[in-house]
Amino acid sequence: MSLVNDTAKAERERRVTLSYYHRTDREIDAQARLLAEKKKTNRLNAKAAGIPSSQLDHLLKSFRADDQQKPVDKLKRDMENLAYLGLIPDQNIKGDLFTRVDRVNQEQMIQAKGFYAGLNNSDRVSGYDAGSVDDKLWLESYDAGKAEYDTEIPDILARINAAATNEEPPASGEDPFSDSED
Repeated sequence: MSLVNDTAKAERERRVTLSYYHRTDREIDAQARLLAEKKKTNRLNAKAAGIPSSQLDHLLKSFRADDQQKPVDKLKRDMENLAYLGLIPDQNIKGDLFTRVDRVNQEQMIQAKGFYAGLNNSDRVSGYDAGSVDDKLWLESYDAGKAEYDTEIPDILARINAAATNEEPPASGEDPFSDSED
């Protein structure tokens, strides 16, 4: 009799365990669908603003890259391919990829990384030694990026919301129809 009870108990536990994981899986699936719909809406809004989905994909892939050199290497290969096809001038004629364009120095790279981090509201941690020249430069650039975002985003959001509701965004500044020669 105890063997039957043990078997029945094991079957109940298995059903309940399966149900638990199935419920969790359904919840995760619902969240994934919601996020996919949000991403789709974001991409459509970006497209309406003139930003192609492929550019967002490239930015996200480059941003998430474990090795930041990989996107640079891919760009170099792409440039070589376009030069091979004759679509752009061959960069190798007078040196490497960066010879014919302004070479970015370490300071400019730190500034760009800090500015990008501030623009995207990432953590305000440079990764450089605290208080060092590089750390201060990165933090200044971070603040500049954050300030630019905070300054520009209200107008951009107003235009986005106006477009979504088919309304004209609120006018800023002086009335263009006022009589200044009274």
